[in-house]
Amino acid sequence: MEIEVLDRSKYLKGLLILARKDNQITSSEREILKKVGKNLGFEERFIETAINEALDNEYLTDEPPMFSNVYAAESFIKNGILLASVDKRIDKRELTFLMRVAKANDIGEEKLRKMLLEFCKPENIDSSFLTEKFVTAEKEAAVN
Repeated sequence: MEIEVLDRSKYLKGLLILARKDNQITSSEREILKKVGKNLGFEERFIETAINEALDNEYLTDEPPMFSNVYAAESFIKNGILLASVDKRIDKRELTFLMRVAKANDIGEEKLRKMLLEFCKPENIDSSFLTEKFVTAEKEAAVN
């Protein structure tokens, strides 16, 4: 399934918001943003400019993107998890944003938990923010 034009814009904008949550954009995050941006059909120069201006861009509000379909939303969350965990740690601000995106797009906690476990090692998630559900799910996943 192809992502609609408006959803592509929301997708890139949302990833930029996520990337700046820790007040820096690392070289690894830049590479992921460039790759995803290119796959979404954006020009390389536009992507570079967007990344370079992301930390100071007042138009990048913390509002979670709302997509036109669940495919785009789930794809965004999967890429968001990969982006957030590229530094081997998803911190509280990143996880909170991903949870808000899931909620805004009617993706339940269970589905988000499964995506986190599939795309990120549980030890990379900020342990101070793990809920009982995530801890329980981690133990269940290890048994299965």
